[in-house]
Amino acid sequence: MSWVFLLSFLFTVFFFNACKTKPAPALIDSPSAFLSFEKIEADDPVHLRLFFSAEVTNPHQSGGQVKIESWRVEINGKRANYGFDLEGPLVFHLRSGHNSFPLKMNMDIDALAAQGLAPADEYCLNLIAKLSYIFDSAPPSELEVSGIAVFPGIQAPTFSITAIAILKAELVNTRFRVSLKIDNPNPFPVDLAAFSYELFGNGRLWADGMERNIISVPGKSSLRGDLFLLMNFINMRRNLLDQIINLVDVNYRFTGEAQVSTEVEYLPKFTTSFELSGYSEVLEN
Repeated sequence: MSWVFLLSFLFTVFFFNACKTKPAPALIDSPSAFLSFEKIEADDPVHLRLFFSAEVTNPHQSGGQVKIESWRVEINGKRANYGFDLEGPLVFHLRSGHNSFPLKMNMDIDALAAQGLAPADEYCLNLIAKLSYIFDSAPPSELEVSGIAVFPGIQAPTFSITAIAILKAELVNTRFRVSLKIDNPNPFPVDLAAFSYELFGNGRLWADGMERNIISVPGKSSLRGDLFLLMNFINMRRNLLDQIINLVDVNYRFTGEAQVSTEVEYLPKFTTSFELSGYSEVLEN
């Protein structure tokens, strides 16, 4: 009986052990990551510098590396195919725990316009990056992250000549009034200072000057003003002098630049240049 009992006991133990569920292998934690927008800088309204940081948490005790395999940009919900580049290394050393890596993106507003993305009062930029991880003691993995930057757009004011009028004609000096229109396409006001200019008529320099008073243009509006020029015709061809005195059309070119101040923090002041050309009737005042 003892042998029968022993065999029965061994069979029972073996049967129950065979029916037990084998423990699942321990899950390997995956890293977590996200992109954070930090700030924006610019020297002019066209070329912007956006600063992000990649925040990566490595759950493993060992280190490794993380690499940006690919990235893309969406502007206001539309894919931008070019006009951006990520500056600096795209491979970073990964240690255990929390890691933070700086990213700098250069943005060209003119390149957006070439893709049919019109200048906007506000930009919502979505940077989407595919990250790959290589660990010292864990299988490699991949993760897609994104970060959103929202910031106002800035456009340079535009200039146009509406009229040229003669004020006084003498044998040596002639005074003109150039009527100028300044358009501000931004939703916020802009101030123009140190406004310098040169006026060419019929291919020759007529006058130059500078307006030192600050010109303020409200948002989404225009401002009209007059520039008063004194032109000296000493040593100038007689036919050109006759044209102006006789009030004929003139072929003009008007160039200059102005310092523009805005209320936008990332670009408080910039210099914009302009060059206008065309024909204008010289009107008598």
